[in-house]
Amino acid sequence: MIRLQLNLKEGLLLTFPIILVFMILVSSFTSCQINSAYGAYAKAPESPTGPTVNDDNLAVEKVAGDLDIPTSMAFLGPNDILVTEKETGKVMRITDGKLMPDPVLDVPVAASIERGLLGIAISKNNQEGKTFIFLFYTASGNGVDESDVDDEVPPLGNRLYRYELVDGQLKNPVLLLDLSAIPPNDRPEHNGGKVLIGPDNNVYLIVGEVGGHRTQAQNVIDGPAPNGLGGVLRITQDGKIVDPDNPIFGEGLPLNIYYAMGIRNSFGMDFDPLTGNLWDTENGPDTGDEINLVFPGFNSGWVQVQGYMSEDLLENGVSENDLVYFGNSHYADPKFVWDTTIGITALKFLNSDKLGKAYQNNMFVGDINNGLLYRFTLNEARDNILINNTYVGDLKALQDNEINDPKENQPLIFGQGFGGITDIQVGPDGYLYVLTYTGSLYKILPKADSTLPISQKAETATEDDSVQGNSVNVVIRGINGGNSYSPNPIEIQAGQTVTWYNGDTISHTVTSGQDGDDDEGSLFDSDAIIPNQHYSATFDEPGEYDYYCVYHPSMVGEVKVE
Repeated sequence: MIRLQLNLKEGLLLTFPIILVFMILVSSFTSCQINSAYGAYAKAPESPTGPTVNDDNLAVEKVAGDLDIPTSMAFLGPNDILVTEKETGKVMRITDGKLMPDPVLDVPVAASIERGLLGIAISKNNQEGKTFIFLFYTASGNGVDESDVDDEVPPLGNRLYRYELVDGQLKNPVLLLDLSAIPPNDRPEHNGGKVLIGPDNNVYLIVGEVGGHRTQAQNVIDGPAPNGLGGVLRITQDGKIVDPDNPIFGEGLPLNIYYAMGIRNSFGMDFDPLTGNLWDTENGPDTGDEINLVFPGFNSGWVQVQGYMSEDLLENGVSENDLVYFGNSHYADPKFVWDTTIGITALKFLNSDKLGKAYQNNMFVGDINNGLLYRFTLNEARDNILINNTYVGDLKALQDNEINDPKENQPLIFGQGFGGITDIQVGPDGYLYVLTYTGSLYKILPKADSTLPISQKAETATEDDSVQGNSVNVVIRGINGGNSYSPNPIEIQAGQTVTWYNGDTISHTVTSGQDGDDDEGSLFDSDAIIPNQHYSATFDEPGEYDYYCVYHPSMVGEVKVE
């Protein structure tokens, strides 16, 4: 049973604002037994030689490390950053490049798969003259971090809170939104979680469909009514409906807090500094990662459409008439699509010329699979992506704004080697800051301003690499079935080592078994091998060993040991 409850609370003697609390309560919980492909959540590691950018005038500096799976960041001021940690529930503070030992807040979180402390936004422009901190996280069901993993305790919900910064601590929490965190498919994924303060000073939250909820907000015509998931939600900073007389999708909760619908999951959104338009990234299942222009009433099409509707990547054979519409909503195609998913994450506009005029107001996007940082330019109207003459490489292949082959990525790659990217922000200094899943925070700045430039690059793998010592080399060529790994099969003697070099432009894995096997990855598993890096395994026992790539299961290989 799902109950929808609205609580309107008046403060003592009317001195506190009315707070909107959107409650979605679920009376039963199914234990989280993850039934997904092995390694489906593999993350790109950092390059052993550090991240680099493809501009000799720029450098990458490490601001801080030792963060524990950081997810989002926000600037309190110059060289003063708050960072959220996914599984500890801590909001850490980095001042002048030093990670403070004690958190400014520690909340108990459920943390399985994509749950956790997910989003943060800061507002100093309010009538009360206070610094508000907005946090979105999956609240632990018993007040203990990761109890959903350790003891199968159901989470309380995906919650948006407002805090005040008082004496260096986050205090006076106010619950603004309480959304379901219970996955109907037993997979605690697709919680989204990025939070923004818009140009209108309202709070924007992007949330996924949370483990496969299928309501009318996911374009299921005969499904249940929307439940606040699978879209962009918008409320005021004190929790009110933004425009109760003119709601975008319709009157009453939750319709009147939706700004957009039909979104599968997202880890990135930002407002264009020139137009005020909202853009987001959206994760496809095994195809159709997207960049979208999100207008009021936007329907992104999920679960019926992913990628361009005309391409029908999901093979549903639907048209716009098959989607669900409320109020003034309508569908629009994405502005850019990857047919092969990259695990697209953060999105940020560089509203600064500190990296050079050519990059000012460009869009920067990160991914989790490859540790790559992408750059995009917009057309004159700034309502579409336009690959212009500031790029180098095969631009003709990009004119359709679609990556049909991962190698088409090349002109878009601005930086590499960061590890899985979770957030991108612009600091008060005008430099670009990149946060990584591996626990590091980097900034990109002019080389002339850098004190610790990182210049060394990893060697590129080629199929001419020869056997080194007792190791036999295999080159990962790309997504091409049985020809993805070369040579294939590889024949060795017992006791020899095989070293796989990634000569492709995206990450791959070398994972024992075949897709769907109960014991896949149990014999050997590389996790993500980023471009130009390698992985080795030694085979002591004779036999035939199948392996494949968890990102791209059609990539298969075999090791024959005599």
